[in-house]
Amino acid sequence: MKNRYSLLVWTWILIWQNLLHAQKGNDAVKIQPSNIRAHVRFLSSDLMEGRLPATRGGDLAAHYIATQFELAGLKPVNKDSYFQMVPMVGMNADPNMQMVLDRQGSSLELNYRKDFVAWAGIEKEEVTIRNGEVVFVGYGISAPEVPWDDYKGTDVRGKILMMLVNDPPSDDPGFFGGKALTYYGRWTYKLEEAARRGALGVLLVHNTDMAGYPWQVVEGSWTGEQFSLPQEVEKSSVIEAWITEARADEVLKAAGLNFAQARERAGKADFRSVPLGWSMNLSVNSSIRKVESPNVVGLLEGIDARLKNEIILITTHYDHLGIGIEVEGDSIYNGAFDNASGTGGMLELARVMAAQRPRWSILFAAVTAEEQGLIGSEYYARHPLFPLSRTAANINFDSISVWEESENIITMGAERSSLDEVVRNVASEMRIVISPDPFPEKGHFFRSDQFSLVKVGVPAVYLDPGLMIRGKPEGWGERMMNEYTEKRYHQPSDEFDPSWSFEGAAQMMEFARRTALKIANSESMPRWKPGDQFEALRKKNLAEEGKSPSALVR
Repeated sequence: MKNRYSLLVWTWILIWQNLLHAQKGNDAVKIQPSNIRAHVRFLSSDLMEGRLPATRGGDLAAHYIATQFELAGLKPVNKDSYFQMVPMVGMNADPNMQMVLDRQGSSLELNYRKDFVAWAGIEKEEVTIRNGEVVFVGYGISAPEVPWDDYKGTDVRGKILMMLVNDPPSDDPGFFGGKALTYYGRWTYKLEEAARRGALGVLLVHNTDMAGYPWQVVEGSWTGEQFSLPQEVEKSSVIEAWITEARADEVLKAAGLNFAQARERAGKADFRSVPLGWSMNLSVNSSIRKVESPNVVGLLEGIDARLKNEIILITTHYDHLGIGIEVEGDSIYNGAFDNASGTGGMLELARVMAAQRPRWSILFAAVTAEEQGLIGSEYYARHPLFPLSRTAANINFDSISVWEESENIITMGAERSSLDEVVRNVASEMRIVISPDPFPEKGHFFRSDQFSLVKVGVPAVYLDPGLMIRGKPEGWGERMMNEYTEKRYHQPSDEFDPSWSFEGAAQMMEFARRTALKIANSESMPRWKPGDQFEALRKKNLAEEGKSPSALVR
């Protein structure tokens, strides 16, 4: 009863706050840090129980967002509903599992969570691997355009593939992006490629520098219930897993390598896969449920009769990890920075933009299950509410600044398309600079929801906080981000901090507002730069709609 009363109190406070701002003239069309603060405080409270999809807390968050969209004046677009329901399969693995590796009469016993985490790669309650041959396949990459091939014709069907995360190391931006992570370095690609090649299972070797986060993030993110879209085709990889660097080192040493040597060998173009002489034994028993969780979608309709059927899509995710492994007496993974901050920012952005009069329509989508592998945005990309050929661009943000304003902002992905000119014009107007990604090795562009749209040809920009914080010493912002990654990312300690000013959040949302309006009041849809790897997908979407590339320019 107490929790229900608190929920009602907070809801009415925020509704009343919106009504007050609606009466304040110019404030009604100005982004207010205090509004973002209130949304973030509420969405990251213990009442939301970590906003895991298909749970009470996740559903409460979705209904709260839909209510705020309606208050702002956005229109429902999915059969008079603000919800686009996303079907998902939830699988919760029994933690009482043990991995046993056998080699020439000796065995290694690995403990769940401490040494490895694993989940079923297929939708079955019981999956078992017996005597699966373990093969080291380097980075597990096949990229003909580089060229690079870790498989080199090796038949890995029915094998267990041990592989490194990230890309082969290089300082050359033309070779796997140099220090910047490419999609080939993402664990998602590696699992997909292994399945395409008929692998029975995958062992991703964790290394903090290479993964971009410590082992406790793996432990917190890949245990408990895991969600996926319903499988459209049967996968070959029945078990997928992470293994710690220390235990992988033991496995490699028995085959005449250690981790450092294996990493060095894998970084050379002439690398060939290495049979390790180990066989893996592991059973994963899972409870399975089929559920739905909504993308929350609201439309700001354009005023130009000729252009209003074309949209700019603004996205952020509202989900987090729910209730999980207890850490220092706390088991609620509140996700205040990741991503109540982005959700709160979107709600305030929607309120302010609803008072604008753009020529094109703007679609706001708070998507679900990002933490489960970009599921909500991937579902939208597969089942768009507006045709992809009429989706001009995607503006996405995730974990926006909670500190003071910054001298800079990061606009990942804009450099791939004509959005580059748009964001540079906005930066000039706001007297801030555009900086490159300060952590390119972490591959943020491939880890957030805009990538789901990019993969189907929609030009996108991912707005990330600038770290040159006004009024703070040099390097302060970067230190704060490093501290967050090490101590709070995907941990119960990612909680609301009353000291956050949210001035930087308001600044970022103003940047998003101006960017969206520049596109929405133009005559031309953004275009990929000639030769970009995603340009062909855009042309394909246009062709399917019976349009030519010239349709991008009116």
